[in-house]
Amino acid sequence: MTTNIQEKEPNLGALWLFKEKFGFTQVPLGIAYEAYLKSLLICANGDGTLADEERDWVIGYAYAYNCDPAIIEKLKVYKADEDIETVISGHVAASESRRLLIFDAIQACCADGEYSEKKRAVVLKGAKKLNISEDEFKKIEEIYLETVKLHEKRLTVFYPNGLPL
Repeated sequence: MTTNIQEKEPNLGALWLFKEKFGFTQVPLGIAYEAYLKSLLICANGDGTLADEERDWVIGYAYAYNCDPAIIEKLKVYKADEDIETVISGHVAASESRRLLIFDAIQACCADGEYSEKKRAVVLKGAKKLNISEDEFKKIEEIYLETVKLHEKRLTVFYPNGLPL
């Protein structure tokens, strides 16, 4: 049996995730990670309150995708009060991922398990600042809600007796 996986690739797990989730053929540069993740925090902070659960979700996301630890340390104390358009425009890969950013912002804002009207308004505000129309926002939101339902359905089918861990 053979494989195309190169054992010496330092970001192999992250590369696999990026390809599986987004179709990317390479891991983004650190500057793209930083622009994207800071923008995610800015969007979640749209109401002036960045909840610990929201920051923790973004930091967990960064760890999962093998983000540079130095960037993660910056995110832990980042005030998230910069202009989102300026920050997301810091790298073309981040800028081209605006719609995904809104999807991820919904996830971050739901880190405590609920998606309230207030949280929706915060993410919609971020979407508008990124020149994403309300119609586009609704499509992204619909995908998020479908994803949540599918996740719950998968868990029910795969673990009918409850989660083993």
